[in-house]
Amino acid sequence: MVVDDRHLAPQQNNLTLVRLILASAVIWTHCFWRVTGYGEVDELTPLLGAPVSRFAVDGFFFLSGMLVYSSLLRRGSAVDFGIARLARLWPGLFVSVVATVIVGAFATEARGIAYLHGPTARFLLGNLSLTAPGYDLTGIRCSADPCTINGSLWTITWEVRCYIALIALLLTGLASPGAMKRIVLPASLVFAVAMHLPFVTAAIQRHGGHGLIWHLSLWDRLWSMFALGIAAHLWRERILLSWWICAALLAATILSAQFLPIPHLRGVFTGYAVLCGGFLSARRGVISGEWPDYSYGMYIYAFPVMMAVAALIPGTHHAPLAAMTFLATLPLAALSWHWVEKPALDLVRRRRRPAQRLMSRNSERSTAR
Repeated sequence: MVVDDRHLAPQQNNLTLVRLILASAVIWTHCFWRVTGYGEVDELTPLLGAPVSRFAVDGFFFLSGMLVYSSLLRRGSAVDFGIARLARLWPGLFVSVVATVIVGAFATEARGIAYLHGPTARFLLGNLSLTAPGYDLTGIRCSADPCTINGSLWTITWEVRCYIALIALLLTGLASPGAMKRIVLPASLVFAVAMHLPFVTAAIQRHGGHGLIWHLSLWDRLWSMFALGIAAHLWRERILLSWWICAALLAATILSAQFLPIPHLRGVFTGYAVLCGGFLSARRGVISGEWPDYSYGMYIYAFPVMMAVAALIPGTHHAPLAAMTFLATLPLAALSWHWVEKPALDLVRRRRRPAQRLMSRNSERSTAR
């Protein structure tokens, strides 16, 4: 199977289901961490070389690159694109962050206005400005240490950075399909390869320090997935989708994790698996074509819900904790979609229609002349 423009319509694929599965995978690893205390691992890490949450986040960035780049081409305007992206991310995030702070006020040890200082202020300002995520709230502790209240929010900042990069490419004339194929994607590939050459990383660390190498490593991981999604969109009609190829890539990923790490092989498998899950699974019938998209709400609410459930029911194994977190988060995600996210998106669409009609009339007048 290959993907054409017809398959990109939401009613023709299972990408909504894929996004929900990715959000659930993040919940699974976070619950493993909450119960065991081991960060960035779960029971599949020894086999796959990374926790399933890493595959899930990479899958989100791959999907974002593929679909957001398509949106950029349709709009052709940096302003329209920026407004649309802000409408998709910020309203839901705003309600989630503010609600978390309000609920936290009932659990904090801080008194009065002191609760809004320090970590709480950073949590509000950093997350709502989409620049520097905060994770804990003033006076809320897990044993002697500050509690991580929402450890998922770090990816929002990186998502925004990828959007800004796309806007910069549009403004410099490098966002067109031709420029992407000839310049941007080859340059991204060179960067992705260079970041795994020991002498390159050693030179960066020597001159820029550990902080620079950390940021560049994350950029290498997340922008590479975003760029891979853009490539999937541009060459979508040439990508052969097969469950056998997907299984072979999974086997290669496992062998790489066990014996010889191959840079970005895990990302290639993840992107291909997302395509198979979204498009190949719909060949015999679409499951989630008419579903509302609760995945973003699941992502931004699940972590604080997990922390609350774990505090109320201590000592729970991570599997039932994950199930309870999913079930408790789903209603919040539904409310977020129907009352916050979708209305914001609908408002942007209504705002854009008059502008489109005006452009169409101007085009008709110009043709008539």
